[in-house]
Amino acid sequence: MTLRVVIGIDKGTSTLKTAAIDVASGRSVAEAGAKTPSSFPHPGFHEEDANSTWLAVASTIRTVVGALPEGAAIVAVGVTGHMGGVWAIDESGEPVRPAICWPDSRAVSILDRVVRADDDKRMFAIGGNAVVPGTPYPLLAWIKEHEPENYRRISTFFMAKDYVNYRLTGVIATEESDLSFAPCDLAGRHRSDELFEMFGLDDALEKLPRVGRSTDLLGYVTENAAAETGLPVGTPVGAGTGDATANMLGTGATADGQAVTTLGTSLMNGTSTDHPIFEPEGVGFGFLMPDGRWQRQISNSGGGTLCLDWVVETFCPEIVERIAAGETTLGDVVDAAIANTEPGAGGLLFHPYLNTAGATAPFVDVNARGSLVGLAPDMTCDHMIRAVLEGTAMSIRHCYESMPVPIGTIRLTGGGARSRVWAQIISDALQKTILVPDVSESGALGAALLAAVATGEFPDLDTATEHTIPIGRVHEPNPANANLYDHIFALYRQTLPALRQLWPLLARARTIASV
Repeated sequence: MTLRVVIGIDKGTSTLKTAAIDVASGRSVAEAGAKTPSSFPHPGFHEEDANSTWLAVASTIRTVVGALPEGAAIVAVGVTGHMGGVWAIDESGEPVRPAICWPDSRAVSILDRVVRADDDKRMFAIGGNAVVPGTPYPLLAWIKEHEPENYRRISTFFMAKDYVNYRLTGVIATEESDLSFAPCDLAGRHRSDELFEMFGLDDALEKLPRVGRSTDLLGYVTENAAAETGLPVGTPVGAGTGDATANMLGTGATADGQAVTTLGTSLMNGTSTDHPIFEPEGVGFGFLMPDGRWQRQISNSGGGTLCLDWVVETFCPEIVERIAAGETTLGDVVDAAIANTEPGAGGLLFHPYLNTAGATAPFVDVNARGSLVGLAPDMTCDHMIRAVLEGTAMSIRHCYESMPVPIGTIRLTGGGARSRVWAQIISDALQKTILVPDVSESGALGAALLAAVATGEFPDLDTATEHTIPIGRVHEPNPANANLYDHIFALYRQTLPALRQLWPLLARARTIASV
């Protein structure tokens, strides 16, 4: 039987990943990765040379195609990528300037100016997204103000995955999920002219390309792209989707109320819904999902595996040395810490806001910082590690409880999902069933499944996800821990008002100390 594969490409902020997905099983049969060629020319700037990024993507595709068994058939290509930013091309299809990526903060002053004039509540009411500087409309306003010649040369702007699609097919287009940031009327599921007009960008309205559906067939691999990637000429390419949507699809969360937590450097909590959600106001993000669905996402950008790395590296130097010497692994260290301590970490409470930009969920506070409350002299690194795992679980619970929709089972993905004990703590803290899908690259898989639907390999997206995404582990909540974690969560919430009063004072102290 001929192996039929879809190539899924995930153009990430820091890494590029390409995988060949077996259509029959959903399993990855070949993978390749590379670092994203980013640059930081000035403080707060985050850019990419678009051509260099394409060459890196093409290289990973060549590696995957070369690793396929003889006779394997590549039936389609699907692309996902980080959302936001500006990838601008001129009339000849060449990049106008280096691409600007979503973490870029150069447009903060422009954003502040518009918010003061127009009130960010109106922006959120239209787009359902927290007001952040790395979205296309403030970035385009920055280019218009600081690089007027470049602005005049822009024929089209789109997002990261759209540029990869353009290099694969020559087609200039975007689709509904990336429209969510560029700019979107979330409830109406169409472009928002009003958001552009707020930023003085009336003349940019027509620079946004055609917007299709995520399940559409976009085009076909060109001869030039085939020569660069090793893909067969004429291979179908799907419209693709933004990474937030791809990760939801790649873990099987498509139905109303199905939730996904990505436990990576950041802590992303999203749920699929059958209607747009605008609560909590001014916080989090709303994205368009395929098939007339929406996604509500509340993300703690400093509350994930970054916290675990920090506590081990800062307080446990002997463990760091053992890991570096190959005598143990971080996973083994975490398992031992949980075995050596009781739930509740001896009364140690951790708030996971280890982000110099402050808290982003489920409230916004630029001064927020992490805290360990309740330290005692008999506590060890094990207590701190457990406190971090439990504090992260409390943040997840806090985020989901801020959403005005019932949450059922939660799918857990990201690097932290590999830890059985961490997944169990999350299950106990939320008293929810945690499913850990047995997939290696959920973003690439989500993009691949959309392409498979676009080319008729599956009749619809629900069938595709049900057929290809096995659940590797199931963590059921331990009822014996419910009361304890309810108590800890109450303390976690009760301490926040006091901390929020202290945070600006501490920020002032840092400023004085640095002078």
